[in-house]
Amino acid sequence: MGRLLDGRLLGLLSLACVFASPTTAEVPSYDRVRALESPRSVRDAVLTDHNGTAFRLSDLKGKVAFVLFGFTNCPDVCPLSMERLRELHDSGQLNGENVAYVMISVDGERDTPSAMKAFLAEYSGDFVGLTAEPNRVSPIAEQFSATFFKGSHTGHDGGYNVTHSPQIFVLDPAGLLRAELYGASLEAMAGVARALLAENNTRQ
Repeated sequence: MGRLLDGRLLGLLSLACVFASPTTAEVPSYDRVRALESPRSVRDAVLTDHNGTAFRLSDLKGKVAFVLFGFTNCPDVCPLSMERLRELHDSGQLNGENVAYVMISVDGERDTPSAMKAFLAEYSGDFVGLTAEPNRVSPIAEQFSATFFKGSHTGHDGGYNVTHSPQIFVLDPAGLLRAELYGASLEAMAGVARALLAENNTRQ
């Protein structure tokens, strides 16, 4: 009787393996890379890109997307992060057609499409800048577990700072949030992207 039950159990386990839904692979382990334990879906949303055209987050599907929440008047964090993305873009380690570099503005009051375009031009013509009113960006940021808030005025000219999450987020080609980068090396960034692209190829 025991052998019969064991045989039936093994059969059921085999069927479960055959019909199980495909799962995502683990993100490679690197210093300053936080891989999410479970991929997180991101709801679609429409923003305005740096050319003044409507852009949906779902337009990023099919690519690995490096996403930064920032603003053009940022004095330190954003320029450093954008320079890191520029270095990765120019390194030749990744196929440019399969990778997107995106900055979503947390300062829609000042970051018009033209302001975004001028800012991005300092780094690469391939980068995408997205902007919208802060109250429209907030629910998007929440899905990434990113935060931002407007600070006090910094001078008589009405200027102000915006405090925001510093990490770069990584979306896989299916549009799922997979990792967060905290000053990771170029090799780590490229390694994560290559792993996610390879995973996508196995699905097809």
